[in-house]
Amino acid sequence: METYQMKRVMSKITFSIIVSFFVISITSFKSLANSNEKDSTVINIDKRNQTLLNSKNPNRSLKEDLQELFQKNGMNLDDETWKGIRRVVNSELNKDTVLVIVQNNKSINVAINGKTDDTARNSNTSVNQSSNRNVSNGNSGANVKIGLGGVHVKDGNEEVHVSWNGVLVKDGDDEVKVMLKDTAKVNRREQGFSSRSGFNIYFGFNSFANTGSISGIYNTKDFELSPFGSRYFGFGWTRSGMISKGTKAALKISYGLEVSWNNYMFENNNYLVKGANNIEFANYKDAAGNVIPLSRNKLTVANINIPIMPYVAFRKNSVVTYIAAGGYVGYRIDSYTKTKEEDSGAKKWNHSSFYLNNLRYGLAFELGLKNFPDLFVNYDLNKLYQDGRGPGISGVSFGIRL
Repeated sequence: METYQMKRVMSKITFSIIVSFFVISITSFKSLANSNEKDSTVINIDKRNQTLLNSKNPNRSLKEDLQELFQKNGMNLDDETWKGIRRVVNSELNKDTVLVIVQNNKSINVAINGKTDDTARNSNTSVNQSSNRNVSNGNSGANVKIGLGGVHVKDGNEEVHVSWNGVLVKDGDDEVKVMLKDTAKVNRREQGFSSRSGFNIYFGFNSFANTGSISGIYNTKDFELSPFGSRYFGFGWTRSGMISKGTKAALKISYGLEVSWNNYMFENNNYLVKGANNIEFANYKDAAGNVIPLSRNKLTVANINIPIMPYVAFRKNSVVTYIAAGGYVGYRIDSYTKTKEEDSGAKKWNHSSFYLNNLRYGLAFELGLKNFPDLFVNYDLNKLYQDGRGPGISGVSFGIRL
C-alpha cells in the first residue's frame, strides 16, 4: 500500500515538474503575449489507449503522430520533450492535464485525457500577462499558478508546489518533500537510524582488574573495594558521522569529549599514603598512634577523556538500537583521598598524584536498548599506578548511559 501511494505521489511530482518546465518557458517568449499571434494548436491524447484522438492512421504510434503534428507547426519533437509527454501519459494520474510546449515563438497545447471514455475533450489554455500566470484545464478543475515563488498546482485536496528548492506535495494530511535530485526525502519520525550524538550522562560502578597477579609488598586485602560505594560518574558530548548504511542497519562512528570521576571506596581501615618511593596502605591513626575507625575511605580520580566509538546503528524502533565497540584516551586532571572518622564524623581531603598514571587509555563497549538506558563497559589497558610505585591493577567501570 505504501509503495502504491509513493507511486501516486511521484506521478504527481512528475506532472508538476513537467508542467512547470514547459509553462515557465512561456515567460521567456514575450511574443506569446502579442495579440497578433495565432492561437496555439491543441493536440488531444487518449491516456488509456496511449493514442492520438481522431488519428487518421490507427496503425501509427503515438510518437509518429506527434512528430507529424509538431512538424506541421514548425516545431520539433525532440527526445526530452517526448520523454516528458510519455511520463505523464504513463503516470497513474486520472485527471485531465494540459502541457504547454513552446519552441521558437510557437506553442502546442498537449491535452492528455485521463478519463476512460474515448470522446475528445475541449481543452483550453490561457496565459495572463501578469506576475502570476494561471494554466487551467477546463474539465479537470486542476489549477496551476506561476509566480516568482515557483509553480503551484492545486486539484481538490491535492497540492504540488515546485520551487528552486524542490517539490512539496500535500495530499490531505500527508506531506512529502522532494529535493531537486532523484531520491525522495520523506519526513517520518520513525525512519532513520539510532545515534550516539548529543549530551550523555554515565552512572555506574568501579572495580579492579588484574588483582590475581599481585605480589611483593601488596596484597588484595589492601585495596579491597566496596561494591556499591565505588561509584562511577561521567558526562560529555558526542558527535556521530555516517560511514555506510543499508536498509536495516548503518555503520557510524562517534567521537567527543567527556569528564569522568572514578571513586574507589575501600572496605578496610587502610587509607592511601604517598610514600617516598611508592604508595602505601596504612591504618588510620591519631597522634598518639591509636587506630581510628573510618566510616568512609576512598580514592577519587578525575579524568578528561576523548572517546572514539565505531558502532552499528539499527532502526529506531528496533529492540537493540546500536552496538558500539571502540576505545578512549584520557588525562588525569585531579586525584584525592577522602576519609571520614566513624565516631567524630571528622572529614579530611588530601589532594595528591599518589603515583597514579596521568595517561589513561582503554577499550569501551556500549549496547543501546529501546525504552531502556544504554549499557556501557570501560576497561583500562594501562595500569592505575606507575610501574613499581603501586599494585599492578587496572580500572574497570560499567553501568548505564542516559
